[in-house]
Amino acid sequence: MIGALRFFAHAVSGIIAFSFCFASGCSAQPSRLGTIDFPTSGSASAQPHFIRGVLFLHSFEYDSAAHEFREAQRRDPAFAMAYWGEAMTYTHPVWDEQDTAAARKALARLAPTREARKAKALTPRERAYLDAVETLYGEGSKPRRDTLYSAAMERVTKAYPTDMEAHAFHALSLLGLNQGVRVVPAYVRDEEIAEEVFRRNGVLPGAELFIIKAYD
Repeated sequence: MIGALRFFAHAVSGIIAFSFCFASGCSAQPSRLGTIDFPTSGSASAQPHFIRGVLFLHSFEYDSAAHEFREAQRRDPAFAMAYWGEAMTYTHPVWDEQDTAAARKALARLAPTREARKAKALTPRERAYLDAVETLYGEGSKPRRDTLYSAAMERVTKAYPTDMEAHAFHALSLLGLNQGVRVVPAYVRDEEIAEEVFRRNGVLPGAELFIIKAYD
């Protein structure tokens, strides 16, 4: 309990700064977004934009994230993870918002079919991420797709247990299961995962935000 409260207190301090910036309309500066380790097969010129996109994504700065992912696409048009990233900006789990059409359009710019897109993901790990986002924007109702996506991200964490990004996105996917109604078991599991991510990477802002939302 003490450990949880310590995480909560630290998360509160981070969320206050984030909330002030969000309310005042400013954008988080890259130097304040934290740091992540997210290797990909993207080009040297595209990778920094991809990393900034993921950092903005973790901070719920969706417009800024989309801008960075599109710049990564411009610099490396075959960079599958840049399209994954843009597609991810169109789901806002905390607010139960999803623009499926925009996400599918972003993925279609990589290639017209799921199989063709999969062929452009150059590593098994990238294919796992791409497969998960394809599930998120596949066929079926939103609740069903959200549930299948969360299960897909859990599989990524099991395949790559040291991948903190996979754990962070899995935690966020659990918040997305609420469909506008708080699902207590999902929130408890989110809090557990987010605390572990925060313990391993205390400069990942997404971990703080996911913790505070789990307690919210």
